[in-house]
Amino acid sequence: MTPRKMLEKTYEGLCTIKTMTTIKVDGETTAKEGIIVENQPCRLSHRSNTHAKQGSVYAEVSQTVKLFLAPEIEVKPGSKVVVVQHGRTYNLEASGLPAIYSTHQEINLIEIGKA
Repeated sequence: MTPRKMLEKTYEGLCTIKTMTTIKVDGETTAKEGIIVENQPCRLSHRSNTHAKQGSVYAEVSQTVKLFLAPEIEVKPGSKVVVVQHGRTYNLEASGLPAIYSTHQEINLIEIGKA
């Protein structure tokens, strides 16, 4: 089994990725949301980070969400990503450029509406 196939066996979710595209209608350019992929196998990875601020009794907690996906799919920063994994739906946004490898790509995501 190839390394890519082994990695894809770990994909537990399905994602739909949408991005804004421009189209020309009657000479007028308008922006429209278009679907890049739908029901694409993927995997979400969650990692919590805890930071205690000096002089503070409370720790600050943040979470990193990363999407693992086939390398040939082009996902631009700002694309909307909806992932269904383990019976839950996550509405996210691609927050940066993907790290692309021969077997997969990794995309950092943020929850839509959060900065």
